[in-house]
Amino acid sequence: MTSKILIVAILSFTLGFALETHQTPPGMVATYDSLADAILAVKQTEANFVTALVGGHLHAARSYVAAGEWEQASAQMALFASEGDNAVGGVRKRLLEGGHHHNAAGEAKGLYEPGFVIITRSVKEQALGAAADLRKAGTDMERKMIWERFENLATPLVGKGH
Repeated sequence: MTSKILIVAILSFTLGFALETHQTPPGMVATYDSLADAILAVKQTEANFVTALVGGHLHAARSYVAAGEWEQASAQMALFASEGDNAVGGVRKRLLEGGHHHNAAGEAKGLYEPGFVIITRSVKEQALGAAADLRKAGTDMERKMIWERFENLATPLVGKGH
């Protein structure tokens, strides 16, 4: 019996709280709180990264449009819609397999595809539609109208700086 009391006393001392208190030690709460900050910061960093990634595809598409290279612009529009290429999709799959769902609530509601961070299903569908329409367009006037439709969809998601 004495050894059990000694073990409990040592554990209590080690955890930083007295036997008579029924609370988690403040130091442990502070540590857990800072861990939560770190976890949430990683989620924000992922959102920032994906925003920059799709912003890069938008910027590339703009450059191709300015050069009149419509097929390349269309390809960049599709990459925007898909939050990157197959290599990025592989990373997204790995995160999902590890249990990380950036937009779990949005996925559950059908708003996001699994693993997508900023591009909703609706935006993806519209952006891929614009990319396909751009490839089929026969005149520059059509192309410019399609591009404007895409840019109005894409720019609010990444900002004008991309």
